[in-house]
Amino acid sequence: MAPIPLRGPCLLGNPKVAWGEREITRWAPAGMVKREHEPKQLKADRFSSSVSGHAAKTFPSSPSKAGGTSRAKMSLTGTSKSPTSIQSLAMRLLTPTVEEAKPKVHRARKTMPKPNSGQVGSTITVTEEMTAPATASQEERSQEWETEVGDDFSLFYDSYSVDGHVDSDSKVMPSKAGLVSHRSAASSSKRKARKRWRNDSPWVKPMRKRKRKEPNPKDARGVSNETSSLETERFEELPLCSCRMEAPTIERLSQQAGNQCMATESADGELNGCSSSILKRETMRPSSRVPLMVLCEAHRARMVKHHCCPGCGYFCTAGTFLECHPDFRVAHRFHKACMSQLNGMIFCPHCGEDASEAQEITIAKADTSTPVPIPPSHGQGASESTGRADTTQPSPRRTIWRVSAQGSTARARLTLPNGAVLSAQGLPPGPGREQLERALGGTGIPSGKRKKLRFHPRQLYLSVKQGELQKVVLMLLDSLDPNFQSEQQSKRFPLHAAAQKGFLEICHVLLQAGANINTVDKLRRTPLMEAVANNHVELARYLVKRGGCVYTKEDDGSTCLHHAAKNGNVEMVSLLLSTGQVDVNAQDSGGWTPIIWAAEHKHIEVIRMLLTRGADVTLTDNEENICLHWASFTGSAEIAEVLLNAQCDLHAVNFHGDTPLHIAARESYHECVLLFLSRGADTEVRNKEGDTPLDLTLENSEVWFALQLNRKIRQGIMNRSVRTERIISRDVARGYENVPIPCVNSVDDEPCPEDYKYISENCETSTMNIDRNITHLQHCTCQDDCSSSNCLCGQLSIRCWYDKDGRLLQEFNKIEPPLIFECNQACTCWRNCKNRVVQSGIKVRLQLYRTAKMGWGVRALQTIPQGTFICEYVGELISDAEADVREDDSYLFDLDNKDGEVYCIDARYYGNVSRFINHLCDPNIIPVRVFMLHQDLRFPRIAFFSSRDIQTGEELGFDYGDRFWDIKSKYFTCQCGSEKCKHSAEAIALEQSRLARLEAHQDGLPDSSNLPATQA
Repeated sequence: MAPIPLRGPCLLGNPKVAWGEREITRWAPAGMVKREHEPKQLKADRFSSSVSGHAAKTFPSSPSKAGGTSRAKMSLTGTSKSPTSIQSLAMRLLTPTVEEAKPKVHRARKTMPKPNSGQVGSTITVTEEMTAPATASQEERSQEWETEVGDDFSLFYDSYSVDGHVDSDSKVMPSKAGLVSHRSAASSSKRKARKRWRNDSPWVKPMRKRKRKEPNPKDARGVSNETSSLETERFEELPLCSCRMEAPTIERLSQQAGNQCMATESADGELNGCSSSILKRETMRPSSRVPLMVLCEAHRARMVKHHCCPGCGYFCTAGTFLECHPDFRVAHRFHKACMSQLNGMIFCPHCGEDASEAQEITIAKADTSTPVPIPPSHGQGASESTGRADTTQPSPRRTIWRVSAQGSTARARLTLPNGAVLSAQGLPPGPGREQLERALGGTGIPSGKRKKLRFHPRQLYLSVKQGELQKVVLMLLDSLDPNFQSEQQSKRFPLHAAAQKGFLEICHVLLQAGANINTVDKLRRTPLMEAVANNHVELARYLVKRGGCVYTKEDDGSTCLHHAAKNGNVEMVSLLLSTGQVDVNAQDSGGWTPIIWAAEHKHIEVIRMLLTRGADVTLTDNEENICLHWASFTGSAEIAEVLLNAQCDLHAVNFHGDTPLHIAARESYHECVLLFLSRGADTEVRNKEGDTPLDLTLENSEVWFALQLNRKIRQGIMNRSVRTERIISRDVARGYENVPIPCVNSVDDEPCPEDYKYISENCETSTMNIDRNITHLQHCTCQDDCSSSNCLCGQLSIRCWYDKDGRLLQEFNKIEPPLIFECNQACTCWRNCKNRVVQSGIKVRLQLYRTAKMGWGVRALQTIPQGTFICEYVGELISDAEADVREDDSYLFDLDNKDGEVYCIDARYYGNVSRFINHLCDPNIIPVRVFMLHQDLRFPRIAFFSSRDIQTGEELGFDYGDRFWDIKSKYFTCQCGSEKCKHSAEAIALEQSRLARLEAHQDGLPDSSNLPATQA
């Protein structure tokens, strides 16, 4: 019979957080300290048989040493030595090598390049999908352009240069095309401007650099920023329109346009392209700020009528516009945002008249047909495709588009200065995708104004927060950083604001522009957390698909699953769980798990879903409350019943000593009280204040009557002879293990054992000289989860013996278990790789209980599959010589290591729950040598794994080995009751009878030594 050690206080079940102030108001979460078992490792070469002389648990098949044994040892199952392949590999790989000192080498160092004094501008490339790809390079096409246009072009269209200005044809009709007004011709600097046309003309090649002139802070839109001696003349003159002028024919332009009209109509804020055929190939444009266009007859007529805005180049078709009337026969239409400004005054962009008297008109949309959106082009720049280049910038900033004859549009794309491409690809079909395509196809802001916009990086966050998609696209085109972090917004990024508001399209654009999807703000909250916390399911699904991390924790320890469970969003919870990357039992800084949050907020469907995914109902928060405490606090009997059916501990007490019944009684939740009483709740248990549940109720209330009736019923059955099981400790580990280990007694009045010190890792009371040098550790360099055959730690163990669930593989040798080398702190793999099982600590729910014949024992509180890690045999590391002089040898476990260096683990004074595991002749767990923090082969860790499926309530046991029973059988016999029992009194009697008969039979045989030898 195994010894009955220790006595002491014991804790019940899985108690969790206390209620304290939270009974009335919401508690502030306290910091939670979570203890994890760190890995341990080893060093030398082979295991050898232990030296006899004391009773130590050993490997059952380990051969006994020669000589009389006076002390028993428990041992590991298997031979005393590891397989040859393992031993030799361990010797080769674990033998430390001394490297020769290498001479010091002067290293070449990378340095930052020196900044240039000049400023280099970024080029934004906009591509267009053409029906016939161009064959000439960009530079050749630019040269052809200059050759075709020549100097005549400057007479018609260079009115936006520094000094040259063309009079509006609405005021003075030129006698022939190209006539320059007397006022412009009289300018003394006109000739200088013509000489500088190649350098100052807005039609320079986009690939060439030109020096940007410093802007005057007081300059207005539409006026050159150059300061010269001609300020007076420049203030008097404004760039006027060229609506009634025709430019020379450019064949290539009409060919690239597919002989279709290039007009863009502005109708109620939307941009629509014209697909009519052209008859004349002469080009037109309303001003020098707009690219040349070939137009159909209808739009040519509207151009002559000044119905095309000179600022943006869009035809004012429907919506709200401004009209200037310099003559009763003429109406100049333009957008309010496209007015020319100078010294605080506004002017008509057509004629230069004062626009303060312009009338605001609203034109109804006559055409009810579906508008054709204007997508950008692919493959070519603006000047190379349709000829619609932005002449005010070296690189095109306008969205280039093309409309097919059938009215279908190409897929919208924009190329940013950093090379990133914006498109709607990857978004689900719907209004959001259409909105993004419209934003990419035409931002809705005139190009003339767009080039004047200068945004502060902080504006991007504000525009994203307001959902201004088109403005966000413009800011990205202006090279604003999508990863700009604002101190004024709690260090949040634009992606946080978009995710919080649920703007899927803006999130899509920001990610394409280079935003970091897993960036964190001041509270370490990610954009995915914002989407989850605000119930944006589609956005969360998109972010998960794009690589958003689902298990990141913010400052208070909350994960995405915490927020989803708190909100009761079943679809969101299902989405997160389907990734397979979330920890369903993750605890925040208050110790609260997702199921605790769901219980507090009465989300029963979320609770059911979490339970199906393995949620642990016994985990406690910082005040030792379990989720059943929270269910009783909210008064939900339905949730409480679901939790009780999931094996939640009804008798769990929190830090204040309150059970769920205490809380339900205090809050006067009658249904919860009846449920708990029907499940056997103890009405006499007292909390730390000395109150029973009855003391916390109002007299003569429903709850008071229910508790009084239950008390009388209990008093009526107190004299029955059957003893009930008592919980005498809620956790014998006192919180040192991942899960609580309660202690119960239904046999006698023996208290919880306390004549030892509970520890979770091996300890030393004398110097053992364990090699813990990290440089001596063999380690892997895996970048995955150590599942490949290239993992060095797996090779030391022959292979990695763990599956994806952390269980031993079916082919693992349970009779002669090989050494297992888990990954250590020198490895480059992640802490959650599959080769770190034992170092993660106890995960199964165990219970210390009083047996009828074998003292204290350990049983399972859950079904344990085969190959599952149970616990580690923990105690005091001592030498074999020290073990020989110890008085009590009942808790010795022989490490069975190298010859001449024998060590043991003694769990008599220091140990964990494994010291109470009894011997079973038909064991259901096996011991295995494991190395973690060190690789000193003299000191393996002893880990217990289930050798078969273990049912709930079944006692755990392993084979102590013959060496143990050779000593202890003189004092007691095995009481396991197995049919295969070899050490019971009956089995020992049968063995002695067999040996006696065999001896008598041998005595009856004649002495063959005296017989004469037979001859062959």
